[in-house]
Amino acid sequence: TTRETRREVRATTTRCAPARDATTRSMTRERRAGALAPAPMTRADAATRRRALQTTEDTPVSAEAKAEAYDWRAHWYPVAYVADVEKDAPLTFTLLGEPLVFWRDKSGEMRCVADRCPHRLVPLSEGRVNETGELECGYHGWTFTGEGKCTSIPQIEQGTGLETALKSPRSCVAAYPTKEAQGMLWVYPTSMDKAPATLPDLPLIPEYDDPECVCQDIFRDLPMDWATLLENVMDVSHVPFTHHNSVGKRENATPVNLELTSAAGVTANGFEGIWKEGPRKGKYGSQYTEFKAPTLMRHTLKTEAFTTLTVVYAVPTTPGRCRLMARFPFIFKSALPRFFFGLYPQWFSHTNQNAILEDDQIFLHKQERLIEVEQKEGKSYAQSCYMPTKADVYVSAFRKWIVDVAGGGPAWPKGMPTDLPPQETTREALLDRYHSHTINCKSCASALAKIGKARKALRVLTFVALAAAVATFARAVPLKYTIALSVLSAACALVREKLGAFAAKMKIGPYPPPRRPPSMMEAALQQARIAF
Repeated sequence: TTRETRREVRATTTRCAPARDATTRSMTRERRAGALAPAPMTRADAATRRRALQTTEDTPVSAEAKAEAYDWRAHWYPVAYVADVEKDAPLTFTLLGEPLVFWRDKSGEMRCVADRCPHRLVPLSEGRVNETGELECGYHGWTFTGEGKCTSIPQIEQGTGLETALKSPRSCVAAYPTKEAQGMLWVYPTSMDKAPATLPDLPLIPEYDDPECVCQDIFRDLPMDWATLLENVMDVSHVPFTHHNSVGKRENATPVNLELTSAAGVTANGFEGIWKEGPRKGKYGSQYTEFKAPTLMRHTLKTEAFTTLTVVYAVPTTPGRCRLMARFPFIFKSALPRFFFGLYPQWFSHTNQNAILEDDQIFLHKQERLIEVEQKEGKSYAQSCYMPTKADVYVSAFRKWIVDVAGGGPAWPKGMPTDLPPQETTREALLDRYHSHTINCKSCASALAKIGKARKALRVLTFVALAAAVATFARAVPLKYTIALSVLSAACALVREKLGAFAAKMKIGPYPPPRRPPSMMEAALQQARIAF
């Protein structure tokens, strides 16, 4: 491997040497002529150079995509499922490093403004929606309309400059366009006063609107970069191994040959591809993949009996973190599967889907930090990762899009550190479900509260039934009553423990993942945690 690497480096050096020598001679002549003065490399230049190294050379990129500067704020982004949005409370969400706050006004329309009060820059999401449907700051009571206009400053009396203060642009907050479609809340992160008159179409899923479609949805805030997430879901070859015993089987693994089908290769809009054999050794036919820039990836399988999609929106929140918005639409020709599909409560399906996400969450969190270290050492993505198979065609194309089209990554706010945050040191932090999902999911939060109440009632019933069994035995009541009360007490205790296991799954994911059996110590610690 070392000899092969050296030959590749020598070959690359040979190819690049003539151009490098010519460039060097040209720059030398310009410096001698005084036409070019050397300038020190800034931190921004160094970051751009590092990002530019993340590329491969075997995927074509359209000339139009390279020529235009990519605008990350000229796209719609999903931020939440409408079912999880409270009707009378503000919702905060950070998109592309900018904190935003959403709420419903008096007419029921969703509104969005920057999540900071112009008075003292505290988050408006810590306030409330007042009786008039306006957003009221929780610090000093300033109020704002959905257009961002300030309507009340309680600290100023009428007639003493209040109107002047309210008319000042400095009293306003930036407002952003929003839409609700296909059960999702969307935002366009360019303020209304700067947004174009005609906004682009939402990146929707046409199959979702099919009357025969049933769909499972889940969201989760992940401790990884948006690009790491999208790269992972594009990588179909990892499923039999990473997700063995969850949604895959090692014995179903086959060589994976992916192909790009986009006529122009990688464009500003993304790319399309096909896996002709498809998953499970071709059982369901070819799988079609589309990356719709900047955040949407979808796999599609079609058979005579059903159509199934895996849809992922990777929403960049801050460097090293993102929100996953995943949808799993199924279109069944028969009504019976749709009926049984609808019997599963959403919170129950979320426990299973969270477990699948956690199959690779730990090593992806660590992987991107290792890649970042190597990039800081000057290595390209292709130099860091050895990808000799066609199974990595989508990954290579995606990395090409990031560098050659999207400017190296999201346009974070000026002054925001763009390095990845420090690596989490415990598995518990990476497997957290409570803060990353449950508290913001209406179905799971409601189920967790009901389970807590049920467990309290079962605990009381367990002791009452046990005390009654002891009393009947002591008073020589027929034995069948004592046995019945004892069985009732034991049944209540057992159900309480089972509910406790469900409650635990809503707070933290189990370890290890299903792809390997737990060690004796891991199994003991898991049982102890559930019992506790």
